[in-house]
Amino acid sequence: MTPGFVQRLARSIVEWFDARQLVTWERHDQNARLLMITNVWPYDERPAYGPYVRDIADELCRQGLIGDVLFIRGYRTSLANVAGALTSLLLPLAYPNKYLLVHSHGGETSLAARFYSGGPVLASYLGTDILGTQVGGGLRLRTKCWLRSLVLRAHAATMSATTTKSHEMETLLVSRARPRNSVIPDGVDRQRFYPMDRAQARAELGWPSDRTIVLFAGRAQSPEKRLWLARSAIDIAREQIPDIQLQIDEVVPPSEMPLHYAAADCLLHTSVSEGSPCVVKEALACDLPVVATPSGDVRDLLAGVDACEVCEAEPSMLAGALIRVLRLGHSNGRERTEHLSLEATTQRTLECYQGLGFPVRDAEGQPALISR
Repeated sequence: MTPGFVQRLARSIVEWFDARQLVTWERHDQNARLLMITNVWPYDERPAYGPYVRDIADELCRQGLIGDVLFIRGYRTSLANVAGALTSLLLPLAYPNKYLLVHSHGGETSLAARFYSGGPVLASYLGTDILGTQVGGGLRLRTKCWLRSLVLRAHAATMSATTTKSHEMETLLVSRARPRNSVIPDGVDRQRFYPMDRAQARAELGWPSDRTIVLFAGRAQSPEKRLWLARSAIDIAREQIPDIQLQIDEVVPPSEMPLHYAAADCLLHTSVSEGSPCVVKEALACDLPVVATPSGDVRDLLAGVDACEVCEAEPSMLAGALIRVLRLGHSNGRERTEHLSLEATTQRTLECYQGLGFPVRDAEGQPALISR
């Protein structure tokens, strides 16, 4: 078989996977030298499915680095993960010498991306892929999730480098992987998330102006989010704040979330397990007070921020924290979290790229714009 035939065959297989919506090209530029592979990416039916990965791709583009994006649609069928591994294996044949670096997002994605042999592979873990599940689902599901996280922690040692969202996640990687890990939480687009007038936001959303509204943002059906705990805390707090109510935001498009943060009086975050919760960072960027249970890097995020508290997962303690925080009003979260801007965290990602030999800067040390 001639090299040309092998290249055409490899491309046809990759295109077949794309046509069958197993592994789809979300972005494909002929001059791109970076490839991002992910198993979370917003799509029509689920616009809130991994917007933070798209934000990273967008910010890289704004900083001059255009990358291709492959979306492994594992939510459709487990065969998508097999197709993702085959795609990674075939890409050096389909596009010889094209990609200088592959950056995977998500634990299962790292398994598929590791089949790429054309250059270094950086794996970014998202949270439960390394942490595992801690509540709900029954013994069978919890055992499955534990085994999954155990495999992924060990598999991290095979990657060229890794990133985790928190130091807690880093400590769970096998010892061989930790020296090559960087802790980089997801950044917040501070041009979208910023303080706004509460009365105006409530008027736009049609929320009542005479209620104290506590926001619960996330997958309410997930046992790890502990909606029951949030509801119990609200019930107790109602004894002193009769007009308090819990606003559950589960299917709100990301584009509308800034308005919801602006309209609320406080964010209540009761998750048992997180990497670096985006909702907390977004709320802080909007100067929204936060009450949270300890998970991931929440203590670090809220340290020294006015009108914010971290307390144990006990309804009466959470209720007390809510009462105290709501009396204080706005926080100073925005001024305390500038280091978590999308621009700042993307710069840290670019430093990882540079450490793996990707040409982020030119000989003079200036940013090298990789294809506009």
